[in-house]
Amino acid sequence: MERLVVIGGVAAGMSAASSFKRLKPEAEAVVIERDHFISYGACSLPYYISDVIKDINSLLSLTPEIAAKERGIKVLTRHEAISIDPAGRTVTVIALGTHEKKVIDYDKLVLATGGLPIRPPFPGIDLEHVFTLRNLHDGAKIKKFVNHWMSFEPCIGAHCTYENPFGVQRRPMEAAIIGGGSIGMEMCEAFRKRGLEVTVFEKMDRVLGTMDTTITDVIEEQLKAEGVRLNKECSVEAFEADNGKVARVKTDKGVFAADIVLLGIGARPNTSLAVDTKIELGAGGAIKVDDYLQTSIPDIFAAGDCAEAKHIVTGKKVYIPLGTTANKQGRIAGENAAGMMKPFEGVAGTAVTKIFDLEVARTGISPLEASRENLDHFVSTIKGRSRSNAYPEGKQITVTYIVEKGSGRLLGAQMAGAEGVAHRIDTLATALYNKMTVSDIARLDLAYAPPFATVWDPILVAANVAVKRLQNKTQS
Repeated sequence: MERLVVIGGVAAGMSAASSFKRLKPEAEAVVIERDHFISYGACSLPYYISDVIKDINSLLSLTPEIAAKERGIKVLTRHEAISIDPAGRTVTVIALGTHEKKVIDYDKLVLATGGLPIRPPFPGIDLEHVFTLRNLHDGAKIKKFVNHWMSFEPCIGAHCTYENPFGVQRRPMEAAIIGGGSIGMEMCEAFRKRGLEVTVFEKMDRVLGTMDTTITDVIEEQLKAEGVRLNKECSVEAFEADNGKVARVKTDKGVFAADIVLLGIGARPNTSLAVDTKIELGAGGAIKVDDYLQTSIPDIFAAGDCAEAKHIVTGKKVYIPLGTTANKQGRIAGENAAGMMKPFEGVAGTAVTKIFDLEVARTGISPLEASRENLDHFVSTIKGRSRSNAYPEGKQITVTYIVEKGSGRLLGAQMAGAEGVAHRIDTLATALYNKMTVSDIARLDLAYAPPFATVWDPILVAANVAVKRLQNKTQS
């Protein structure tokens, strides 16, 4: 019987196994996963920690039992793939509970090993209460710690004291977030909702470094309004301890108190198994794949946060680990393992983040990325409204376009606002896939009703302003 083996059982891995079985129900699909859980929504973890989501089980999309019963997929949880023999078409697996080794044959293999949190070699990085946030266990540990700390009545005043499982305290918990990326921004809100004091340490001159300052200025104003302290252009040097637990963050700008540290510096592809197998690596150190998600070794595919992808704007390979990309790549990898040979068309890097009351979104490339690609471009920004001026409760939306000079092609778009951002960025992602110009976008027939939009939607206003700037540049 033909057999597909998938290494990794979260987004890309389960998508690959599921699509393979849909096309070949008579074949065997085996998923190897070192964790207890498969197919869960890691993007929901900040909302679980903030207590908006109460039950961690609601983050699970699929269990091994349901995968077996409803999809015919055999899932080996708490098993780790330790080596691949491409010549013999086998994977050696160890059971983490019993340390028993077994060898599994494959006809096709999908690597969906995911990503790992970046952990720089800071002194003290292994201290207690220094956390990362990548999987369910990370989220559960953070929430448990915060729950224990917060198991008292809040105390207000400089001289009041209270006791909790961690001793007598004179202040709320101090949370230090290292890195001002998406996870760091989402966790600002999660920690503040739980009553923690929050300080962000960011090495760059802005949070969300891929965003233009027209957007990050809006974000930073919101953070400050919510009581978040920002230390930008600040380099972390070490973590200091009291009694073996993290107590301070040492930086080039001083030493700061910290009862909990979250490392939100980013992710890197988990490629150790691929490297051992001599599979070629590509963009960002991720596994190199062709248009069909095949690796450099025949009959081995790669998908998700361990693999590179083609950017639809530049045409170049990039490493952009996103859950949506992982699911789509996994589906196509599984279909191609079944023999379809369907190309993965690429990514635009479309993403949206909730930062307190703000929706912050992007698609395509940033001004910084456009400069790195030597694309002659300009940046155009407008401020519009989410609803008609006559309709109450409308919110301001900041829209920034990155536009190629000469052609007028949209290269990227970024937005921030209290409502109406998430669905608008999807319209612009569609425009990128169709290589539309700002003139094309200005002619779009978008829906209008006062509760939902303005007659001239911010997308259209931004396009018209960009067209005028383009015309002026052409005339000059």
